[in-house]
Amino acid sequence: MTEKIIIDTDPGIDDAFAIFYALRSPEIEVLGLTTVYGNAPIAQTTHNALALVEMTGIACPVARGAERPLVIECRPYPAMVHGEDGMGGCSPAEVGGSVVMDHAVDFIIQAARAHPGEVTLVPIGPLTNIALALQKEPKLPKLIKRVVLMGGAAHANGNV
Repeated sequence: MTEKIIIDTDPGIDDAFAIFYALRSPEIEVLGLTTVYGNAPIAQTTHNALALVEMTGIACPVARGAERPLVIECRPYPAMVHGEDGMGGCSPAEVGGSVVMDHAVDFIIQAARAHPGEVTLVPIGPLTNIALALQKEPKLPKLIKRVVLMGGAAHANGNV
């Protein structure tokens, strides 16, 4: 049986490998990528997610999410690490795919409801979409299987 996951991501160069691995793994069923601001603005991270999906040739929905933090002030994007495009200058100018109509928060909640107790959330960027999903659906922890996350920093600008 495959592990059903949703990758919540701000695709920069650090998330690309994880996304490629998950999409290509026969042991993982990626239900979707949900995007969040972080390594770049939300329009760019969503573009990057679409580009990564397109590069794999594997169909995978992408849902656009939060464009700013909930509590802290929005900090400068780490262009000195991830480049202006968040992908070290390697993000293609155009992509063929498009985002799903649902906001990332709704996508997460709907997937959890459709597969109760089966979905693993894999947030590898800022946790804003996860926080918003918990606010909107307080029963979310009972609907998901588990959360596997990449830790970050509370008092510094991300993993920079």
